[in-house]
Amino acid sequence: MALMLIMGAPVAQAEEAAPAPDPITATCHPAFTVDGATLSAGTAFVLDMTEPPSASNPLAPRPSALFLVTALHLFGPNGGLAAQIESEHLPDHVKMDACIGGDGQHWTARRTLAIAGAVPMALPFRDVAAFAADPAGLKDATRLKLAEKGPVAGDEVWVVASMGGDGRIRRYGARVTYNGPDALQYAFVDNTLALAASSGAAVVDGAGRVLGLHLGGAKDRGDLLGMAVPLERLRKLIGEAK
Repeated sequence: MALMLIMGAPVAQAEEAAPAPDPITATCHPAFTVDGATLSAGTAFVLDMTEPPSASNPLAPRPSALFLVTALHLFGPNGGLAAQIESEHLPDHVKMDACIGGDGQHWTARRTLAIAGAVPMALPFRDVAAFAADPAGLKDATRLKLAEKGPVAGDEVWVVASMGGDGRIRRYGARVTYNGPDALQYAFVDNTLALAASSGAAVVDGAGRVLGLHLGGAKDRGDLLGMAVPLERLRKLIGEAK
């Protein structure tokens, strides 16, 4: 009796997971013109909120939704200005001239946006400023995405900024102490960091996804605590930017 061998189809190799985006190469030091005067303050990062492909028509063109994001309070006394510029008036007064990456890259924005409901340094945190960008203005920049869900107390997170005193952009580890609809708070592993000029930095998870927008911090009983606009509020505010 002849034996028939039934050969199964070769097992497909599992696709390698794409490497996590490097948030350091999405982070920059912004320079602005404010009513004709120059202002260099804080930190910014590249955020990509382009809609994913449609399941029904995956090849349909999708308009890009790219932003350079920072903190609104930089455009007031915290950034060295005489008075705070409200978000609705930001397009009339502020232009981002460049955002300088850690390796000297010059990224640019095409338009300053107004964000309804954005206010500086007040609970619930809505301290967000955003600048629309085009792919051509973000050459060689990593584009960060928002996480699907926020962290919980005890989770490890990283703030991506220059806080070591040497001007270099790094990831600084922290552990979440609170996350709610009003704020995200975390304790830095290193309580000697210099938080000056870190406002506007991304708070990311281990996969480089954005969990919040860092606003600053303070010492509390020996801990160096950071605070941020939480994920869902950040998503809503930038989604409503005009």
